[in-house]
Amino acid sequence: MDRSELKIGILGGTFDPPHIAHLRIAEEVRIKFFLDEVWFIPAGYPPHKKELIASFEDRYNMLSLSVKGNPYFKVLDIEKAEKPSYTLITLKKLKHLYPNYKFYLIIGWDAFEKLETWWCYEEFLSFTNIVVVSRGYKNWENAWEKLYEKAKKLWKKVENLEKKIHFLEVFPLEISSTKLKELIKKKHSVRYLVCEEVYFYIEKRGLYKEDERKY
Repeated sequence: MDRSELKIGILGGTFDPPHIAHLRIAEEVRIKFFLDEVWFIPAGYPPHKKELIASFEDRYNMLSLSVKGNPYFKVLDIEKAEKPSYTLITLKKLKHLYPNYKFYLIIGWDAFEKLETWWCYEEFLSFTNIVVVSRGYKNWENAWEKLYEKAKKLWKKVENLEKKIHFLEVFPLEISSTKLKELIKKKHSVRYLVCEEVYFYIEKRGLYKEDERKY
């Protein structure tokens, strides 16, 4: 395999905490689009999230435990020092570091619907393809039509838009980090919703409890 020209999936987010749906989405996109690797990028200080519960180090460590043993997955700390951390800045950094790589930014339908609120989203397609997965969307029959309709509004001047924007229906695992935090605060178990080592990490660190430390 030529390491100078790889196809790389980019899955960013707060991962507060990371869970099995994140991993499943990454795996399905990797297989569908014949990606060489998927890179998980925990956000440093995301502008859309006013409060992060776990520190960057904790979220990075939990992600590393989640992908442990999978040669196709890796975790990057490229946004660690960014305040705030913007997706476009990360994409530019990656393209500078790996100019010959072909990137695929993976986002959920729920995020895609709000993409016009992202900083300088108009420039994304200069640095990456975008794969929109079916998280938060129910009507698969007209998914591509709806996606392409919105994409044309977002990127009016981009030629061959259908080659840059993709849709993938993924297995419907209705798990969210917000729901997991709520379960933990109510003293319910999240075991088997997160990887086993992540479950024990959360327990050991006492993350997401009512009296948790705020970062």
